[in-house]
Amino acid sequence: MSNQVDLYEKKYPANWVVMQNRILQAFYEMTLDEKRLLLLASSVVRLKDATERDTIEITAKAFAEACNIQVDSAYTQLKDASEKMMRRFFSYRNERGSRVNVQWVIRSIYEDGYVSLCFTDEVLLMLKVFDENNPFTKYKKEDVLKLKGEYSIDMYHLAKKYEGMTSWTMSLEEIREELTLSKSYERINNLKTRVINPSVEEITKKTDIKITYENIKRGRTVTGLTFTVKAKPTKNKNLKELNQNNENRDIPSLTVKQIDRFAPLLASYAPFGSYAPSGKSTQEVISWLHTQLRDEAFLKTHKKHLLAVGYTYPKQKK
Repeated sequence: MSNQVDLYEKKYPANWVVMQNRILQAFYEMTLDEKRLLLLASSVVRLKDATERDTIEITAKAFAEACNIQVDSAYTQLKDASEKMMRRFFSYRNERGSRVNVQWVIRSIYEDGYVSLCFTDEVLLMLKVFDENNPFTKYKKEDVLKLKGEYSIDMYHLAKKYEGMTSWTMSLEEIREELTLSKSYERINNLKTRVINPSVEEITKKTDIKITYENIKRGRTVTGLTFTVKAKPTKNKNLKELNQNNENRDIPSLTVKQIDRFAPLLASYAPFGSYAPSGKSTQEVISWLHTQLRDEAFLKTHKKHLLAVGYTYPKQKK
């Protein structure tokens, strides 16, 4: 890792959690409230382009609303989480092969009703730099923060990491290592009853995806699990039908708010990539789209792409 945080692009909106995959090895060891605090802080870090000197503030009210808990309880939980995070560190090997120990947080201050954190450069790098050399996983904040199980957030992140592949396979040893589980989980019954089943059930019930799994056996012995992840149908049952019924209808002029919303979504949408200017950074493409999305001809040409990233037609007046 480098101490220079200089590869940053603001291309994901505030309601998205985006983190490099390498952050997970340290992330799994945290308590539930520490994970929640980091998830909430991640978008602030990204959009603020924070450095070690910048404080990231999370209020008890925001923590309570995002995690669906009482504000009175949030004060204590937020304070405890920030103090525990302050004492945490993680390790990695540098280019010389030497092991480097790094604190998550340089400074933590709990004020009346909010906590402020200053993250180290290594952590900031993992929360801001996303490219082919730094693989990452993204998902909506509102989905993951609904989860309350001890391992549900970890399993959700894994599922979103592999969602594009539909399924993934892990040996029992890989599962235990990935989730930093103790020896008490070496027995498959303990692993399923206390970790896998509760997490899968909660994720399927509360979030945007459904997870199932099957045993992998060698003879009669279970050696691993194959997980399958599928996106749930949109909550708006009429969305698909609405768009299909308006296939011949042009998209009307977009508002400034709509342009701000759809420019980064289109820039990150792979099927649209061949239509964007080549050799440009994502931020440059977003800037270009802010102009293009004001053009009626552009909206007509790329209607299918806008529908694919979530545009819905306004209701027609009767």
